[in-house]
Amino acid sequence: MNSFIFKTKHLFIIVLAMIAGICFTSYATWSCIFFCISLYLVFNEEHATLLFSLACCFFLFGITRYHQNRALHFSNNSLLNKKCDVIAVIKEILPRLDNEEQICIILQTEQINLFEKSVPIQKTIYLFLPYYTTLWLKPFQKILLKNIVLAHPKSSSYQEYLIREKVWTTTHQKKLWYTTISKPTLFMQQVNELCLLPLSTTQHAFSDLTKTLYVSIFCGKKIKSMTTTAMKKSFQYWGISHHLARSGLHLVILISLLSLLLSFAPCSTSNKQLFIVSLLSIYYLTTYSSVAFMRAFYMYIFYVICRQLYLPSDSTHILLITSLLILSLNPHHLFFLDFQLSFGLTLLIVLFCEKTKIRKTIAS
Repeated sequence: MNSFIFKTKHLFIIVLAMIAGICFTSYATWSCIFFCISLYLVFNEEHATLLFSLACCFFLFGITRYHQNRALHFSNNSLLNKKCDVIAVIKEILPRLDNEEQICIILQTEQINLFEKSVPIQKTIYLFLPYYTTLWLKPFQKILLKNIVLAHPKSSSYQEYLIREKVWTTTHQKKLWYTTISKPTLFMQQVNELCLLPLSTTQHAFSDLTKTLYVSIFCGKKIKSMTTTAMKKSFQYWGISHHLARSGLHLVILISLLSLLLSFAPCSTSNKQLFIVSLLSIYYLTTYSSVAFMRAFYMYIFYVICRQLYLPSDSTHILLITSLLILSLNPHHLFFLDFQLSFGLTLLIVLFCEKTKIRKTIAS
């Protein structure tokens, strides 16, 4: 009996089966199409039984992860649309670059008090306040919010976005009534300063255009202002509006620049790669992430692991494994255009480069 060798085609079958499982509830027709394609690819292979078992397992895994995500979001709905008191820790106060932009505070709930009943609950909520509100709050501060109403949004598309972001619910308040339970420790304050370091540089004498480009491309924060509107129109006219969104291309440019600078350092390539990974991890944790940026970051991590362990690395394998990882962590990424375009176009580019490489090898 021939030994089983894992090929690119096998990984592609597994990814298709998992996508079919995630789509099964919302898009049954597409789910059947994807699963039939994976089965067609399976039955042409030598180890069809093993591949069929793997495809079925990942199909069920996709269904399970999808329903787990939705069940977590829609649990404790009996606490919504009622006035309650919430004990929560401030995770982040989103910075505002426009004076008329609504204030958004990300809270991690610990307990909800409703009708003299206390319910311990660990979920993330968005608290929106008017732009003119004066805040005396800090990240990692524990507070008791009084008389607030938590509710799911009426828009189904916005609710799907909240599910993807793992945000349970939102609340809009005209005034903020709260009591401080505990202040953030000195260590947590230093962590917050580190996280705000990329955005704090905009306090310097930057022009509006430079500030907008820096925040949108380097920090990954989407802002609305007169400058961004005019700039987007210019970029759309020239067909290069995708350059405004932080993508894998920007991470590749950053890695190339770091590699160029470290090429003069007298140390091994292995240590240089570990140093670059450390810098990129800090950059990843202190800025606003996106699917394209996550894809490029995880792909580079897998590439470095292969180099460190002296394993052969294949771009298609790494891309497919990255897609499995991101969908396993959050299956709702699949239904958004940024995920579909990022992985779809990257797969086409990788396959095109591999075909070109094979033709050059044959020609030589």
